[in-house]
Amino acid sequence: MVRMLAVCLSLFAFAGADLRAGEIVDEHVSASFVVRNAVTAPGDTTDIAIRNVLADGWHSYWINPGDSGEPPHIEFDVDDPSSVGVAQFPTPSRMPYPPLINFGYKDEFTLLTSLRVPDDWPAGTPYRVPVRIDWLVCADICIPEGGTTEIEIPTDASSEPDSSVAFTFVQAEWALPEESDVAATYSREADTIYLTAPLGDAEGAVFFPLERGIIDNAAEQTAVAAAEGDGMTLALATGNGTLDGEMRGVLKTKDGAWWITATGDPDEVPVVAALPAGEVPVGSAGTGLTLPNLPEIGPWQAMLFAFLGGLILNLMPCVFPVLALKTLGLVAHADAPLSRRAVIGGAYTAGILTSFAILAAVLVSLKATGVAVGWGFQLQSPTFVAVMAALLFAIGLNLSGIFEIGASLTRLGGRGPQDGAAGSFATGCLATIVATPCTAPFMAVAVGTALAASDFTAIGVFAAMGLGLAAPFVALTLLPGLAKILPKPGVWMTRLKEFLAFFLYATAAWLVWVLAQLVGIDTMLGALVALVLLGLAAWLYGLSQRGSGRSHKTASALAAVAMLAAVLAAWPTVTGTPAGPIASASASDGVPFSPTRLADLRSDGTSVFLNVTAAWCISCKVNERVVFGSSGFRPLLERNDVTFMTADWTRRDPEVSTLLEEFGRAGVPLYVYFPGDGEPQILPQILTLSMLDDAFVGR
Repeated sequence: MVRMLAVCLSLFAFAGADLRAGEIVDEHVSASFVVRNAVTAPGDTTDIAIRNVLADGWHSYWINPGDSGEPPHIEFDVDDPSSVGVAQFPTPSRMPYPPLINFGYKDEFTLLTSLRVPDDWPAGTPYRVPVRIDWLVCADICIPEGGTTEIEIPTDASSEPDSSVAFTFVQAEWALPEESDVAATYSREADTIYLTAPLGDAEGAVFFPLERGIIDNAAEQTAVAAAEGDGMTLALATGNGTLDGEMRGVLKTKDGAWWITATGDPDEVPVVAALPAGEVPVGSAGTGLTLPNLPEIGPWQAMLFAFLGGLILNLMPCVFPVLALKTLGLVAHADAPLSRRAVIGGAYTAGILTSFAILAAVLVSLKATGVAVGWGFQLQSPTFVAVMAALLFAIGLNLSGIFEIGASLTRLGGRGPQDGAAGSFATGCLATIVATPCTAPFMAVAVGTALAASDFTAIGVFAAMGLGLAAPFVALTLLPGLAKILPKPGVWMTRLKEFLAFFLYATAAWLVWVLAQLVGIDTMLGALVALVLLGLAAWLYGLSQRGSGRSHKTASALAAVAMLAAVLAAWPTVTGTPAGPIASASASDGVPFSPTRLADLRSDGTSVFLNVTAAWCISCKVNERVVFGSSGFRPLLERNDVTFMTADWTRRDPEVSTLLEEFGRAGVPLYVYFPGDGEPQILPQILTLSMLDDAFVGR
């Protein structure tokens, strides 16, 4: 009754400024923004309603989306993040998609938040705030949609009231769960959680947990006769999460819906760590798997593995040419004083550590906002891949002698006394960038631990990985015994430099192939034309360096025109929409992965070998060529009645990102064997047929 009275009074207490202060319209969902106050003085706060309308047959998700999906993500572009209120979600519904259950909304739903006008905002001037919303909307398929708009909050009394605004907020507030302080409790017996709350009849009641994994979402929630005075009790099947002594969520009955916090005994032995209360996992689409106890490592172990992984990265085909070029540059300084060589090694290390710090900061920031990312995520960006291909191609042209650049990234060796440190720093940055496609065996668990642990641990792991990557070159610069094994400078240095250019051309060609996987083969003509024009620009620039006067100016101008033409040629490729579905990243294909398909195969007792891969992953391609592409692989699958399944992470895929997280990994490759009647088994990242045979027969 109190709530109804408050809602009715609000019809008269508020007159809104504008029903549609801003609007975002996408293919399957649209949002309109409503500002509650007709006038909001500087320093005051106004409520914001966001009305989301979904196309017929499509749905979106609650804070905890259930077994798959991700909730809407709202971002106001303001200087002070604390001026934005927490988004309030209406009571969700259970949406069955056998064998999964999702929590969310169909047709339309309204989110509520608030926004404070800055204290120093000039009164009378409308307060305009850019805002972006990203949704995952699903029917038979799931599509990420989103957009940006600008809302305007009036700060003077000249705005025309809109009577429909009050009713918009009445409807939105009526749909919110009420906050309840009832003494709710839970107890756990075997595979069942008994939730008790003094809130009326349990018949038809449903509990929506805030934390993922606490309960088995797809299981029936059964009303249990409670002791007299205890209210209602629901029997819930346990999930794979951990109870920490509190279980918060929304309890929905035929009489209403309430936020409750039930207390009980925490689990003694966690199975898989649950998300912190209230955390919104963007990009999550769970597989619904009950995972085995995965190996856990401490922060110091993770740093050790990361250091070893960084060492191994030096031998990977994407990094070794850069290290070889750097060592070639060191030859020129072999007789230099130790202090000089220390500067070169220190600058190289600083470039690597700076790049790793930036990468760690990006990953940690994205993780804080709920975005599911992993090691190598930047290679899922067509723009990044295209720029890297062009950069390595240009560096190759420089090494081939087409043109010369002094103290710059393309110097790589830093041969002059004045530019050694700058060139070494730039080379360290380049080594980090090209290292990310190569996930060394020691690195998988370490990076997975970093992204799942605290921010401090994540930064420490990435710093250790950078030190491992820098260690071989630093040893050459600082240890006299190692420096003496370097040959004397000579003409061979020029010839070796020109020869190493072809490794960079090969890497650029591989990146162009990755780009084709990302944007489709039909859009690749522009990228190839751009490389031709880039080569023309480099040749003209080289001519300008060897010319003088008028010829120098003419060649320089033509080089600039060719460079601009290269950018224009590549632009449609890196900004356009992919022309079609991505080609399989696996040389041997396999059944395409989806959480539903995997769950169906496992429920039927079918053994599954899962290959999580990406087109830009070097280790993946080696295994696919040597193992999956061998003549004995298919007979091995058939002999053991194993279904081969491929999860492709070349493009960003929330379902695959979540799969990696569930197995404690942050990158590919990941190989998992699911026996028909047993727990999943994570296999090594470097495979052989004999390893697979042993896993399939249980040896």
